Formats: sequence, C-alpha cells, structure tokens
Amino acid sequence: MAIDKLNKLTILLPSKDSRWFLSKLYQLNIVHIIDTFSHIDNSSISFFQRFPTVIEEIEKNIQKVNTILSILKTFFQKKKSFVEGIFPIPLQVTQEELDIAFSRVDIESIHKECQVQYEKYAALQKQQKQRKEEIDKLTYFLPLADEFTQIGNIRNVSFFYCQVSESRWNRFLKDEPSHEFLSWQIVSKTEEKLKILFAYLNHDKDAALRVIAKFDLKEIPFPVLSDNIKDHFDKLTSEMASVIQEQGMIRQRLLELSSEWYSLEILLGYWENERNKMIAQHRCAISKRFFVLVGYVKTTDRLRLDSLLNNEFPQASVIYEEPSPIDKVPVSITLNRFFKPAQLLINMFGLPNYFTFDPTPFVIVSFLIFFGLCFGDVFYGLFLTAFSAWMVRKYRHSEPLSNFMKLFFYAGISTMIFGALTGGWAGDLYNPMYLGENNILLKVKERLSLLDPLSKPVIALLVAIGLGVLNQFYGIILRMYGEILRKNFMNAICDGLLWLILLPGFLILTATIFLKIPEHIVSMGKYLAIIGAAGLISTQGRNEKGIAGKIFTGIVSLYGIVGTYGCSGFIGDILSYTRILALGLTTSIIGMAFNIVASLFKTGTFIGVILFIIILVTGHMFNFVMSILGAFIHPARLIFLEFFGRFYEGGAPKFQPYGFGNQRIILKENG
Repeated sequence: MAIDKLNKLTILLPSKDSRWFLSKLYQLNIVHIIDTFSHIDNSSISFFQRFPTVIEEIEKNIQKVNTILSILKTFFQKKKSFVEGIFPIPLQVTQEELDIAFSRVDIESIHKECQVQYEKYAALQKQQKQRKEEIDKLTYFLPLADEFTQIGNIRNVSFFYCQVSESRWNRFLKDEPSHEFLSWQIVSKTEEKLKILFAYLNHDKDAALRVIAKFDLKEIPFPVLSDNIKDHFDKLTSEMASVIQEQGMIRQRLLELSSEWYSLEILLGYWENERNKMIAQHRCAISKRFFVLVGYVKTTDRLRLDSLLNNEFPQASVIYEEPSPIDKVPVSITLNRFFKPAQLLINMFGLPNYFTFDPTPFVIVSFLIFFGLCFGDVFYGLFLTAFSAWMVRKYRHSEPLSNFMKLFFYAGISTMIFGALTGGWAGDLYNPMYLGENNILLKVKERLSLLDPLSKPVIALLVAIGLGVLNQFYGIILRMYGEILRKNFMNAICDGLLWLILLPGFLILTATIFLKIPEHIVSMGKYLAIIGAAGLISTQGRNEKGIAGKIFTGIVSLYGIVGTYGCSGFIGDILSYTRILALGLTTSIIGMAFNIVASLFKTGTFIGVILFIIILVTGHMFNFVMSILGAFIHPARLIFLEFFGRFYEGGAPKFQPYGFGNQRIILKENG
C-alpha cells in the first residue's frame, strides 16, 4: 500500500532482433520506456538514431475516424447519462470484437462518403437559407401580387412600399400638409404593423421624399422578377421542399452509417493505442549493430522480464539500477480496496514524487471528517450511501467511476455519523411541529446528539479551529516522515520538529488575548515559543551565505515570507477551517427553511399531507444537491492548499507500461 518500487533498466541487444523484441515486450506490458537518447554518452550518441516508426498512417486513421464520428455527432448525438458525460466509461471489448470491427468497417470508404454527404448537406443548408430569405422578402409583397405588374407599367408615377407601426401611421394621418404629395393604400394590417403602398408624381419626388424622411419610413425594395410574384413564391416554396427532402435523405443515410458507431469507437481506441505504441518505440535508440532501450520496471515484474530475455533473447544484456533523485521517475501506486477510492484526490492534485510517499491513506481520514461535518445530516448521508452503493454496482466495470462513487459511499457513512452527533435529521424534521410530540426521531436525536452547532456556535467554531490546528500539525508530521524516508534527518528536525515546538507555544500565547489561561500553561507556551523560535532562526537560513544572511533569513522565516512555513501562514490556514462550520450551518439552516415552508401546507387534510410530503422531499433534494457540491469542494480545497502545502511534492509522471492500455477501450478475454 505505497508507491511501487521501481528499477531503472537498460536493455542492449542486436539490432536485427529489435522489432521482435519490442513485439514480445508489448505483450508483456510491464516496462515504462523513457527517452533513451538522454542516457547515451555524448561520445557515442552520433552512432545511434531513433528507432524508426511509421506514425503518419496511424495519425491519418485517427483523424479519419474522428472526422466520421464528428460528422455523425452533428446529426445524431449518442445518448449518454449525466454520469457517463463526466466519467467516460471505456468499452469492454474482446479480441474477437476487435477483429470483427476491422473486417466490417472500411474506414476509407465511410470517411469519403461522410465527407461527401456532409458537404452536400452544407450546400443544401446554404440553399435553404437563401430560399428562406427570398421567401421572407416575397411574403411582404404577396398582398400586391395582382397589382405588381400594373405598378411596373405606370408612367410618371413612383411607388414607395413600407411597413409602419400603428402609432407612427396615426401621426402621419394627423399631419395633413404631408398628404399633399403622397397618395397611399393600406395593403395589409395587423395589430401592430401596417403595410402601406405610397404613390407620388415624379415631379414631386423631392417633396415626397422629404415627407417620407420626416416620418422615418423604411422602404421595402420591390423585387426584380421575371415572372409573377405569386408564381415565383410558389416556385421558391417548391424548391425549399425539395431541399428539405434531400436533406432528410442525407440524414437517413448518415443514420444508417451511425450503426457502425460502436465499431468506429473500437477502431479509434485501437489506433490511439497504436500511436502511443509508436511514440514509445521512437524513444528507443538503434544503430547498425545495437538496439538500446532505457526505462523502468516494477521490482515485482523483474522476474517476468528476465524470463522473457533468458528464454527468447539470450543474446540481450540488461542492467538494473536504483532510480536516482535527479531522474524524473514515473510513479505507480498500489492500494488496497479500502484506500483505492481516495486516490482520486491525489490524481486531481498530481502524483507524488517517487522518493516521498503516497499520501492517500493519510488524506482519506481528514477528507471524510471534513465532508461529514460540512454535509452532516443523517437522512442526506443515508441517501448518499444508498445511491453511491447502487452506482458502484451499476458501473463496477469502470474502475475510475466505481472508485469515485465508493469515495462518496464512505462520505455518506461519515455524513450519517456526524449528522447524528450534531443533530442533523433533514434539518430539524424531528421538531414536534412537524412529526408531533415525543416522535421517535426526536428521541433518537436527543440520545445521539453531542453538539448542536446552532445552539452552541462558539463551541462549534472552536471545534472547527481545533480540527484545523490538528490537521496542520498532522501535515508537519507527514513532512518529517517524508524527509526521514529520504534520510534527510536534518531537514526533518529543522523544517518539521522545530515548527511543532514553536507553533503550540505561539498558539498558547495568542489564545491569552481572548481566553483566560492558567499561568503554568502560559509559561509552557513561552518556553516552547522561545525554544522553537531560537531553533528556527538558527536553521532556516542554513543554505544562505554569511552569518548575517543566515540570521536574517531565520528571523524573516518566523513570519513566513521565506522558509518552509510561518506564523502568519499558520493563522491563515487554521482560520480557513472555519468554513467547515459555515457549510454545516448552511446545510442545516436551508433544510430547516424547507421544513417551515412544507409545514405551511400541512392543514390536517389528505391533500395537505400530500403537499407537505412533496414540498419536503423536493426542498431537501434541492438542498442535498446544492450542499453536496460545497461538502466536496471545500474539504478538497482544505486538503490541497492548507494541508498538502505542508509536505506534499507532486508533479511526477505516471507509470505507463509499454503495452495495450487505453482509456477508450479495454481488451478483455473472450467469454
């Protein structure tokens, strides 16, 4: 239950055996290959070149399959549940299914047809848009269909066609001088708009246009047509129907092609895996005579690798070394079933440095305590536990999603425990005004509750701050543990133990401002603060040059500007833990508010009881969804920022063995 022990390896064998060796090594799936050229001596590097790979064709296949799926998604979105949208679940496929996908799907022909059909559809869409714009324009002139030809044949008279609002038209009618140069006919009228056809003599054009500008009338230009408006409108409508029909035929054909969706995803996963395979091979080095591979293997897998080399490649040489701190060593973590779900938190932050330790077992307890206090409600915890158990069972084939829901399963149990201890039962549903006097919920609550944050907020606040203090000390202890693992005993004392001496003393002295503390405890705090401060001033600048620089750095480090920690950072960190109380109170208060709203409908009638139950369930489901977000995010924040900052070194690459492994598909045994 820790970071897996790795050995760095260098394999040397004749060049003629390289491809066969890589093929067998791929089947073994145990070696993480790194860039070999960074480990070849400069005097020999000119004799080697990168192992030749053909990745261009693979990239083309990936691009083609992605294009096909992208086009199909444009028309037919594959249905996914909300959970599957967040956690992509890999396809479980057998070698037989993979072979079938290759035999039945011709990527080249499907890709070509999808592109042709998509381009045709895009052109039809453009035509449809053009036809619609023309039809919309002609719609304005349909009421003039019979007069349109006559209007064009009238001489010495010009026409102005527009659409005006009722209010503007009324203002025009009241302005009688404007009528002198214009004649008009109301072509159509709705509740808000009127279509008006104005006529004016050509020699009155300037005066007529001044009247039109005065009322800001916007012209609807007459279309230039070779035939009748009504005939042209019918022609466009018919063309539009044909375009829509042709689009429907294309959609139907693409729907038929989408029946290959499953096979296409299998092939995409396969080609993505082949690309990763070629990238790994390209990290190896080869010359006319020798092939060189540098990588890492788990210590537990060395026997399997040795067996392969001894049985099939006796001419190969292998050198095993212990990883060096200067190397960027990949990390593989093995956990038991209980701690495995908490690895999600570590993956979100980044894998730990190989030479430290896996913090997962140390993090899960803190996270569950914080989550339970933030979300603390028995009914909410019960629902979360049941829902998570159902999700774990439903998605047991998807390890990432299953582990994620297991973490919430644990969190649900924690929520029930802390809900019982803090008196959270769907807010205050135990209140006699909801369930009557001496109801069983009230009796259970009174028996189990230890602290009600609403009635004793100051004590609850002190508990939250106390948890923050303990968690900070816990983080410093873990820092010491990590330094001891690396045999940096001086760092463990200077950057860990001395802070564990200073900070309790600093905390005691600070507390005297707000609380009356016994004199002997105050004296103990002074001694701890003096001893810790003296030690830190003497050691925090140990890497600086000169006595003055060492002492100055040591003094400044007490505040926290430089160094591994600081008193100001300590205060800020422990105050961050007050959010635990704030979120717990928020969950309870909102739950109580919904209880009050539901009680307003509890009139004693059957309908009143039904409404009471409906509002109660709906309100608490809303509170559940909103509160669970904060109950996850804020404890995670407390761990990532206030806790991990004390000891964690992340950023290590993931151990990825050279072999079949893909997030899109998982190859399983037949049957």
